[in-house]
Amino acid sequence: DYFNCVAKQCFFFSSRRRHTRCREVSWARRCVQETGINAEYMGIRIVRKDMKLYYFDGPGRAEAIRLLLFHAGLKFEDVRIKREDWPKYKDKFELKQVPALEIDGKILTQSYAILEYLGSKYGYLPKTYDKLYKVIFVMNTAEDIYRKAYMALMPSSPLDAKAKDEAKKNILEVDGPLHLGALFKKLSENESQKFIVGHKYTIADFYLLGFWATVLQNPDFNATFYEVIKTKMPGLFTYLDERMKDFNPYYKKCATKLYYFDAAGHGEMIRLMLKAMKFPFEDIRIKIEDWPKEKETGKFILKELPVVACEPCGVKFAQTDAIMHRIGGRYGYLPINKPEKLYKVVWWCNTWKDLIVNYMGFAHSSYSEEKKKEFRIYYFTKIVPSLFEAMESKIMMNKCSDYLVGKSYTVADFYFLGLYKALVLSSNLEEYNAIPEKYPALNAYYKKQMGLLSQ
Repeated sequence: DYFNCVAKQCFFFSSRRRHTRCREVSWARRCVQETGINAEYMGIRIVRKDMKLYYFDGPGRAEAIRLLLFHAGLKFEDVRIKREDWPKYKDKFELKQVPALEIDGKILTQSYAILEYLGSKYGYLPKTYDKLYKVIFVMNTAEDIYRKAYMALMPSSPLDAKAKDEAKKNILEVDGPLHLGALFKKLSENESQKFIVGHKYTIADFYLLGFWATVLQNPDFNATFYEVIKTKMPGLFTYLDERMKDFNPYYKKCATKLYYFDAAGHGEMIRLMLKAMKFPFEDIRIKIEDWPKEKETGKFILKELPVVACEPCGVKFAQTDAIMHRIGGRYGYLPINKPEKLYKVVWWCNTWKDLIVNYMGFAHSSYSEEKKKEFRIYYFTKIVPSLFEAMESKIMMNKCSDYLVGKSYTVADFYFLGLYKALVLSSNLEEYNAIPEKYPALNAYYKKQMGLLSQ
């Protein structure tokens, strides 16, 4: 509700100032900036024309930027340069170093500068000077640790063997405990131990998680820091461990599971969308006779299906519409920043919902058999012809496209394909058997799309 309220205000003031077009950011992105709510949380997938992040094949100084871009819901090409190919790339970048972020042909360098630029643009930079000081303090302190650890531990360090041994001893006994202790103190003093500054993600969190990713993936860093932080600073370890779980999807540590019955129904549209995304998931089909026992296990929100679960994160999504909007918005199948297209998408979804809701009225209600019979006659003589004729007309008017709305898949396509299969083709009601022949454009669309999705 807060997001919607601020979104309307953004639109209102934009109109008052006669800003007919947002030059730099979309309407959705402007709302995200105004609210300070990140795009990932809102399920918005912001697509840039061209965004590339250049770095070597490891976490290092680019990992904080990768994590921020992922959390903000920004699609980007993660260009990982092999060491032997570096001479081909370095003249492309200012200062001849990486990380470098290319946005629509413009190249940004210096990891700190890139993080502050993105943080300011997408709501990860505090708006108060006090919190901004704390963010920069945390980043500078983590940078001191990283720089000294690099000199002591990395093979590319310019120090000779004796100097590296002294540097390693110093970081283990002096600088490491001093700087890590300062970070632990900042976390302990913060009003929320979930984040290092304030109550939500800032660029300081991404910077620390980038450092922690290096600790987890680099054997030398791991041997130096992991046990020290885990045993001597358990609060800091818990913070890092918990926040890294937010990025299990990024690191592909999540197993996505779709729970539904062994039938088409509402689960089919979700299956089709995940397949179109080429997103790996486990299709768990529960037998009808097992459902009374399964629903009491506590695994399912509201004790109903479908449910999409991300394990081991423990994140669960329920309610078909909410799942479709969450996944569709996250992966570009919901035109949330284009009101006219969004209206058309929702029109298709609601039309199919009308068919389902009214079907349930006689198929699975507690009405008497006589009442069910009366409603069935009304359903197939009034409701079905009215809605199918409207859909047939819409699809005939959109012959220039292979999709229901626009020139690519939206959640409307998956609603249609899933429920057409469930209601029309999988139904044992004789009245539905005539639908494919009576509405040929709808049937042709279904066959064509299912053929494409099966490839």
